[in-house]
Amino acid sequence: MFTLRQLEIFVALAESSRVIDVAESLHMSPSAVSMAVRELEKEVGEELYERIGKRLVLNERGRYFRTHAREIVEGAHHLYQSFKADLSGGHLQLAASVTISNYLLPAWIGDYRSQNATVKITLKTANSTDVIEMVRSGVCDLGFVEGRFEENDLESLILMSDELVVVGSDPVLAQRPFYIDELSPRRWVLRERGSGTREIFLSQISPVDKELNIDMEFEHNEAIKRYLLHDKEALSCLPKLSVSEELRQGKMFEARIKAHRFEREFRLIWRREKIITRVVSDFKRYVSELKIL
Repeated sequence: MFTLRQLEIFVALAESSRVIDVAESLHMSPSAVSMAVRELEKEVGEELYERIGKRLVLNERGRYFRTHAREIVEGAHHLYQSFKADLSGGHLQLAASVTISNYLLPAWIGDYRSQNATVKITLKTANSTDVIEMVRSGVCDLGFVEGRFEENDLESLILMSDELVVVGSDPVLAQRPFYIDELSPRRWVLRERGSGTREIFLSQISPVDKELNIDMEFEHNEAIKRYLLHDKEALSCLPKLSVSEELRQGKMFEARIKAHRFEREFRLIWRREKIITRVVSDFKRYVSELKIL
C-alpha cells in the first residue's frame, strides 16, 4: 500500500515535472524523489510517468491517478489544519451508573457543552460494576460510579455524597420510624446485582439482609418507582435524587430507619495508565469543580 508521503511527492511532481524543483520544495534529494516515484509505481503495478530527458511527464494512467491522489492529499492537509486549529474539539466516551446518568449528567454535560460546543459526548448507562469494566477495558474514557471503590488499576475522584432512602407508596411508612427487621417481611424490589445502590443498602443492614424478602430485581430506578406506585406492600431503597418529586407530591413516602443512614459517594474514575488528552483533562477539571454541589 502506498503512503501519504508518496502521494504528496507524486502530486508535487505532477504539477512541476522537474525532479530537482520538487526535491527543493520538499527538502529532499532528487534521488529520494525519484525513488519514491518508482516505489509508488511498483505499488500500483504500472508506470505513471513517461521519461522524456530529465523530465517526467504523466501518461494517461498517471493523469487518472493524479485526480484521486490530489483529493486524498488535500483532504489530509485540510484535516491536519482543522485539527490543529480546533484545540478544544474531541469526542468523549463516558459511562455512568444509572442514578448519575439519569439525574446529574444531563445537566452537567449540557453546561459543559454550552462552552465547548465542538466536543461530542457519548454516554453509556450501566450499573457501577459494568462502568468500571468499560473504563478498565478502554471502551470509555471516563466513568461515574457510586458506592465503595477499591480498584487498584483505576484512579478516582470523589465528587459528592448521595443519600439513599427506603420508600414505598403506603402512607403508613411516614407515621413513625421503623427498625429494618420490622419491614424485612414486606415485598422488596431492588436493583440488580452489581448496582451500587443495592450494594450500599444490603451492606448497611447486614445481617438483616439475609432475612429480607427480595421479591423482584429491576435494572432501572424508574421501573422500580412505577411498580411501587401500584403495590403499596412493596418497598425499595432508592437514591433520594430519584424520588424527590414523588415524595414532594405525596405519591411516595419515606420510611425512616432507626440506627441506619444510607449514604454513598459518587466518583469520577479513569484508567491509571490512560493517556490524558486535552479534552479529557478539561472535562475532568470541569467535573471536579462540581464537588461543591
